[in-house]
Amino acid sequence: MTLSPEIVVHGGDYEHALGLAGVHAGVRLGYEAMRVQDIFTGMLETRRFEACEFSLANYITLRAAGQDWLAAVPVFPWRAFRHSLAVTRRGSPLTSLSDLAGRRIGVEDYSMTAAVWFRGLLQEEYGVDLRSIRWITHAKQRFPFPSGANVETTDADLETLLDDGAIDAMLGFAPRDARLPASERTLRTVLPDPIAEERTYYARTGIFPIMHCVVIRSDVLERHPALPDAVVAAYASAKERAYQRQLGTTLVPWSKAHWADTFEVFGGDPLAYGLTPGNRRVVERLGDYLKQQGFIDTAPAIEKLFIRP
Repeated sequence: MTLSPEIVVHGGDYEHALGLAGVHAGVRLGYEAMRVQDIFTGMLETRRFEACEFSLANYITLRAAGQDWLAAVPVFPWRAFRHSLAVTRRGSPLTSLSDLAGRRIGVEDYSMTAAVWFRGLLQEEYGVDLRSIRWITHAKQRFPFPSGANVETTDADLETLLDDGAIDAMLGFAPRDARLPASERTLRTVLPDPIAEERTYYARTGIFPIMHCVVIRSDVLERHPALPDAVVAAYASAKERAYQRQLGTTLVPWSKAHWADTFEVFGGDPLAYGLTPGNRRVVERLGDYLKQQGFIDTAPAIEKLFIRP
């Protein structure tokens, strides 16, 4: 059998994806780990990659606008609860996400999936009127601000603004402060125990927020019709091997018990792929939030969003 030239999938530096390279469904795949924000920017600005990890909120927004130059397979390599995302100063009076009503909050990109989930969480779970919040962000954005968004742009560093008291909180993905010794840190999460609230939220809703999907350019699909099957098979195989190895449990103390507890909570598969009922519910919830926040008029049907190999 003659194999096609290698197609390189670009994605995050995850243990469950690094074993993706190989021949799957007759297609030779490679994998290159990159900073995912750079992948998103490269795809949006120049359609740089043949296949890559991509922001789920941005993907739904593009498809809702009628753009069909990319299509997704139902592989979701990155999920995260977002209760712990809001950080504030140690001396701040903020101790609940409901306290963020009427505040000034920094966010790197207004349209990013994490920010969409966080705003939805504020409104739906904590009763916050999103119109009361002033979002402070940078002028360069992936998408135009939705009509009516309460946004202010700045050239300043968001963490510096927070330290100086110019904003009340920020969505902190990797704050510099977190790399300091605990005794020297000046920031903290708004919630005193975000993990407890995330566990309660999941037990009640069954929602483990999906951040990213995997997309393929449509011109590449035309040349390689077997590619969706290959990409899905590759991700599934790499994840299964990572699960079998229980990566990390030999390095961090007490992690084997944590591994077992976590897998029990998530029914044996914290990173479920495919259009399962649970995944459909999560994608539909994100579509609802995108509509509520003005990014889209109507969320496309699940069957219109994903190729089903």
